[in-house]
Amino acid sequence: MISPNKIEIPNVIPLSKQYTRTFFQEDSLVSNIRRALQREIPVDTFESYVLPAITIQERIFLSNYYEKRNGVNGLVYSLKSIPLKISVETANAVLSEANIDEEQMKFLFSLYALDEEEGKYVLKNTVTEADEIKILQMFKQKAFHIRNVEKALVSEILEKIPEVPKKDVFFANLHTPPTHKFFAPPNLKHISGMQITEAARQFGIACHHIFGRVPFEGVTFLLQYLNAEFFQYAKLNMPIKMRTILKDVKYNKEKQWNYSSLEITVYQENVEISKVSMAATILPLKVYQRLKSGQEEVYEIDPRFRLIDKFRNNISIRDNGKKFICTIENMSQKGFMVKFSGKHPSDLNDRVVLEFFMHFDIVGFVHGKCRLLWLREDNHNEDTYFAGFGIEEISELDIENLKESIARYGRLIEEREIF
Repeated sequence: MISPNKIEIPNVIPLSKQYTRTFFQEDSLVSNIRRALQREIPVDTFESYVLPAITIQERIFLSNYYEKRNGVNGLVYSLKSIPLKISVETANAVLSEANIDEEQMKFLFSLYALDEEEGKYVLKNTVTEADEIKILQMFKQKAFHIRNVEKALVSEILEKIPEVPKKDVFFANLHTPPTHKFFAPPNLKHISGMQITEAARQFGIACHHIFGRVPFEGVTFLLQYLNAEFFQYAKLNMPIKMRTILKDVKYNKEKQWNYSSLEITVYQENVEISKVSMAATILPLKVYQRLKSGQEEVYEIDPRFRLIDKFRNNISIRDNGKKFICTIENMSQKGFMVKFSGKHPSDLNDRVVLEFFMHFDIVGFVHGKCRLLWLREDNHNEDTYFAGFGIEEISELDIENLKESIARYGRLIEEREIF
C-alpha cells in the first residue's frame, strides 16, 4: 500500500510532445528535464517561502534531499548529494587505497578544508554536478547519489517558488521509447549522431516553454544556427545526460524569452561526447506572417504542388445538393486538378460555377467557388477521369488557409517548373 504522504518516484519522466513541438509522442527523445538544483538555500527562504507553499507530501519528499546545517554564510538547507563532512580517518583511507593522482588530490582539497577542532574535512565551496560525480566515485558513496528522476521531481517543486534563486543551467536525459524507430540501421552498435542532435534540439525547445515561459500557441521559432560536434561514439546500453547553459537571452515585455543562445553538452559515463550550440528568435505568428508575406516568390507561371498522400482525399466538389468525391492530383493558389473514379461526371460539363471544400489538419477548412476548365478520361483506366478547375471566388481567410496548406503539405512539381 502506498502511503498518502509519499510521492511515488517513477523510473523515468518522459517529456510530453507539446514541449518539443513534435507531432507524435514517440518523437519526444527527452526525459527527466529540470533546472540545476540549488546546493544551498538560506534557512529564511526555505522556511518562510518554500515550506508554506508546498504540500505535506512535498515537504516529506524534500526532507530526503535537503538538510539544515551551518554553511559559509550561516544556516542553510544543503542538498545531500555529497558528503558535507568527511572524517580524517575516512579521508586517509580513501587517499591511501584509491588510485588518486596528484590532480585529483588538488581537486579534493580545493573543495574540502580540514576543521581541526572537529577532526573532519568540511565542504567549503559549492560544487557542480560534474564535481559531485567525481567525489562520489572517489569516496564510493553510492548512498549519497540522487538519481536524475529524483532531481527532476525536486526541481519541479522548487521551480514553483519565485523566492528560490534560479540558475540558467538545465539538465535532461536522452530518452528513446522502446517502440520508437529512429533513422539508423538496425545493426548500428551506437546511438546515431542524428538522434543525439535531435534530442538536443528538442531539449533546447523545451527549455523555452518550461523555463523561458514561451507559450505553446501563437509563436514560431526562427532558428539562427544549429552546430553539432561529436567527440566519440555513444553506446547503446549506457544512459546519456545533457546539460544546457543559457549563454545569451533577450526578453519581451511579458518577460518571456524572445531570443536565446544555448550551449548543450552531451555526456555519457561522465565523459563529454558531443556539443550542440543553437540560437533562435521566437516571433509571434502575426509578425512572422507579415515578414513572410514580403518574401513571397515570384513565378513566371503559376506553380503547381502535389500534396502528401495524407491529404489527397480531403476535397469535395458540390452543386445543388450533388457532391462529387475525388482526390487532389495537384493544386496551386489559382486552381487544382482532381481525379474521379466511377461514373462519368457529365453533370459538371454544363455547370459554370461550383463549390469546393477542402480540409487540412492544423490549417482548417478552405472553401470557395470554382469553374471547370477541362475534363478528360484516363488513357489507362476507362472509369477514371481527370478534371482541372480554376478558382473563381474565395475569401481572404480561405486564400490564407490555402497558402498555408500548400506551404505545409505541398511539394513543388519540379519538372513542370523546369520545362
